[in-house]
Amino acid sequence: MHVHLPKPLHGWREFVGEVGIIVVGVLIAIGAEQVVETLHWRNEARDFRVAINHELALNLGTFKVYVLQHECIRRRLDELDLILRESRSGAPIQLTGTVSGPLQLSQYSSVWDNKDAQVVAHLPADLRLKYAELYDEFRNTNDVKSRIGAIWSKFVPIEEPGPLSLADRRELHALIEAARGADKAMVANWVVAEKLGDGLGIHAELPTEDVEISRKIPQSSICKPIVKS
Repeated sequence: MHVHLPKPLHGWREFVGEVGIIVVGVLIAIGAEQVVETLHWRNEARDFRVAINHELALNLGTFKVYVLQHECIRRRLDELDLILRESRSGAPIQLTGTVSGPLQLSQYSSVWDNKDAQVVAHLPADLRLKYAELYDEFRNTNDVKSRIGAIWSKFVPIEEPGPLSLADRRELHALIEAARGADKAMVANWVVAEKLGDGLGIHAELPTEDVEISRKIPQSSICKPIVKS
């Protein structure tokens, strides 16, 4: 028994040619779709980088506002040290102003926190790591900033005139040391954050409404003496 294959109407050569045209057309369509998809994700990644770079620049700006107060913070803690030494004689304490604490601006994280995993996957691996490292640095800094806020709030009682007890002096001594340690941590973190930012080509910026605040730091409470010279 012989089996006969059906012959195409116009011959096998024409049939193969037609199939080839179809295959090429499908491949072109698939390739065009891939090009469109590649361009789409490239644009998405570019827009994400613009947004994330801006957010990081603002975070460096808020960080720098603290660092600009470093010398004032150091002088304030030196004043508190002087108050502590003089209080050991039992002399009443009379300040010329409030102890205050350093100005701290909030950081930003909405772009990073709401990032699209697919978009991030289309960034170079080394860039993703650098972004993550800088945001980790900001998270560490936020922990230190919270500690700083808690420490400086405990200085308020010494603003009340009168002598300091032994318990007051012990607490004041511990607070001064804790404040110095937190300030050193902030300055050290700033060095790291600024270096990471430089590596990404990102530098400190501030929103328009905060620029004037940074300019007035020399006139802020933390920079005004509280002990008569």
